[in-house]
Amino acid sequence: MMIVKTPRSTLVAALDCLLTALAWAAFCFLFASGVQSLLVGPAPAADPVVSRLLPDAQALLAYTLVAAWIGLLLAAWACYNAVRFSGIDRRKPLGDTLPAEMASHFGISPMQLQVLRSSRTILFHHTDEGRISMIDFAHDADAVCDSIQMKQ
Repeated sequence: MMIVKTPRSTLVAALDCLLTALAWAAFCFLFASGVQSLLVGPAPAADPVVSRLLPDAQALLAYTLVAAWIGLLLAAWACYNAVRFSGIDRRKPLGDTLPAEMASHFGISPMQLQVLRSSRTILFHHTDEGRISMIDFAHDADAVCDSIQMKQ
């Protein structure tokens, strides 16, 4: 399942699957060779290849143990959240905002809000505190008025 669904051609999807399969095959090969070197155990000192690979195998084991520990922590956290928030649905859409509520929130009249919604180009001026101080329609040829001065 893809998280982000975008339209893709069949060729791009096939290339994506092929590259993913190659990456997984490379990972499995490297992991299997690391596990195999762990199972072989310490070799006689006469074999220089194994003596060079043994520290790498120990590092691979350490990485595997750390990854398993992190996985266990994440699984425990997920179980904890599932129990704690089992009856709560926090993903509810916001209700519809009435035009009068939105206009009062921005300190303008409902008619000015309608002008804002119908305009194609709007320039907002802000105060130092971040509030909207003026709305300019000078660049919009279809604008009914040139600007709206905001209440302070």
